Amino acid sequence: MDSIIQILVLTAFLAGGALCVKFRIAPPAKVTDILIKIALWALLFVMGFRTGNDPEVASRIGQIGILGAAAAAAALAGTLAAILAGYAILGMFRRGAPEHPRHGETARLGTGTGASGSSASQLRTSLLLLSVVAAGGLFGILLPPLTGIDLGTITGWVLNALLFFVGMQFAQSGLSFKAVFLRPDTLMIPVATAVGSILGGLALAPLFRLPAGHAMSLTAGFGWYSLSGVLIANLGNPVLGSAAFLANLFRESLAFLTIPLLARTRWPHLAIGAGGATAMDVTLPLIEQCVGPESVPASFASGALLSLSVPVLVPFLFGLGS
Repeated sequence: MDSIIQILVLTAFLAGGALCVKFRIAPPAKVTDILIKIALWALLFVMGFRTGNDPEVASRIGQIGILGAAAAAAALAGTLAAILAGYAILGMFRRGAPEHPRHGETARLGTGTGASGSSASQLRTSLLLLSVVAAGGLFGILLPPLTGIDLGTITGWVLNALLFFVGMQFAQSGLSFKAVFLRPDTLMIPVATAVGSILGGLALAPLFRLPAGHAMSLTAGFGWYSLSGVLIANLGNPVLGSAAFLANLFRESLAFLTIPLLARTRWPHLAIGAGGATAMDVTLPLIEQCVGPESVPASFASGALLSLSVPVLVPFLFGLGS
């Protein structure tokens, strides 16, 4: 029941942000982007503080890191296997998969996400966000455990604000899905990414002695580390929430390493799956650069669909293990 309420609340905040754009009461897109960054930094800092200030979590940080790394690798491997299976089913190995862009043909496109287009710059951004979490964790370790403050409530409201602005930004993007969905592989990529990631998490259940639902919720964030970790922690398992945060952060790092390699294969849209939910923002410039400009609509659509599914799938799967 708690999971259902959580899903409804998060969906309401996403829809609320989109409605503000529809009724023309939303701030300009640049202001929305700034608000998202502020909310994101606040959320990551509180998440780090909550981890460091919890003696149980702090004492198990090594175990959490191993679980997070294993979950990231399993999610990526499952994603790639599922997308290849999807192409096989659709009969697209030779006639539907996009061709490699020849050197010098890729042109930088404006995406509306504020991305710089440099993979090195995006990696620095990821490291900066990780440093915000580390700073929060350090403060949490240095300060005595807080007993009079409900950190779960604080992170919950910051998360609600972040999703509100995310819904607003999504509506402001003005992306038309009509032309994108004319290609059957456009929908196949996010579906296969979701299925492969979740099955990859399921494979971890016997290895780490986790309930099947908890193991699948670990990898159902699809790289959106700032959301999935908080969702699981607020559902009553801060240790697993911290592992989910690291799993999705590691997945994003693996995406930066594998996208250039996957883009050179016979099926370059594997690079979109590797990006997961971040294919609509953080890893989009790298995907565009490696795969080609024609990949931008499919990449954005895949990341958007996966991002919209995270608030539903993570609590639902976690509830299966309760």
